[in-house]
Amino acid sequence: MSRDVSEFEALVADAKAKLIAGKVVVQPESDKTAVEAEDAVMANELLAERSALDEEIKLLEARKKAIDAIIKTAIGEADELLVHGAKVASISRWRETAVQTDAVKDMFPLIDFPELYKRTDKSRLNIH
Repeated sequence: MSRDVSEFEALVADAKAKLIAGKVVVQPESDKTAVEAEDAVMANELLAERSALDEEIKLLEARKKAIDAIIKTAIGEADELLVHGAKVASISRWRETAVQTDAVKDMFPLIDFPELYKRTDKSRLNIH
């Protein structure tokens, strides 16, 4: 179970004060650089809190999905669910047309049509 709000805010404030000053280390086995945490205990506390939050999110998402399934079943082929005459839920139905990217890439290769492609830089936090 994750911490309550005041405990979490204290953890975040403490972590910002202690962890933001890590030293960059070059790893000889790869061409990557790393930052050594100044406070290993604090880093582990943050990672444990993040892990607990991930588990809670999974549980909450599963509960939400179960509730959504019940509501969708209740609505059935209708469009809306009413409670005392007021609309409380509805189902939107549509069809989507998607681009078959593999076919487009085959017909318009990057080397011949660079103006059709957009390069983006993205980053993602991976926890190991």
